[in-house]
Amino acid sequence: AENVELFIETVIPLPQLVIIGAGHIGKELCHLGHRLDFEVLVIDDREEYANQELLPDAIEIKFGDIGSLVDGLTKTGDTYIIIVSRSHSEDASALEACINSDAGYVGMIGSKHKVAVLKKQFIESGLATEEQWSRIHTPIGIPIASHTVQEIALSIAAQLVSERAKKLSGDA
Repeated sequence: AENVELFIETVIPLPQLVIIGAGHIGKELCHLGHRLDFEVLVIDDREEYANQELLPDAIEIKFGDIGSLVDGLTKTGDTYIIIVSRSHSEDASALEACINSDAGYVGMIGSKHKVAVLKKQFIESGLATEEQWSRIHTPIGIPIASHTVQEIALSIAAQLVSERAKKLSGDA
């Protein structure tokens, strides 16, 4: 009888980090997300920002109508969505496209005022229930008294790592 040795390697896909907004924070977060073992997709409505030259760590870059692009994504428990676009209306479009999804994490940057206004709009118009809204991480990131773009991106990345660890340990 011949001895046969098998080497079996389990390949688990990386969690997907979807960054909506390719501005300063999105760009920095793309780099950190890649370094922290996320498969990074960046979406923006500006072609001059959404390109491989500015975002070399992104696996995929899409530009166009943000709401439509986010709506067209497959969202699973391993999808982490970060909304850091350039305007309130784009943030709202992105949020509308993912608030009722199976995404494992949805976070949105914004002032207390902006968040309160959006929450009121979403709940009053029936786009979200209180429960659905409560799943949105906003303000985004962990509190580290961040001020610079790099510090803000770091606080968001730290929250992503924490949420991913909770899922892996079954505490989510």
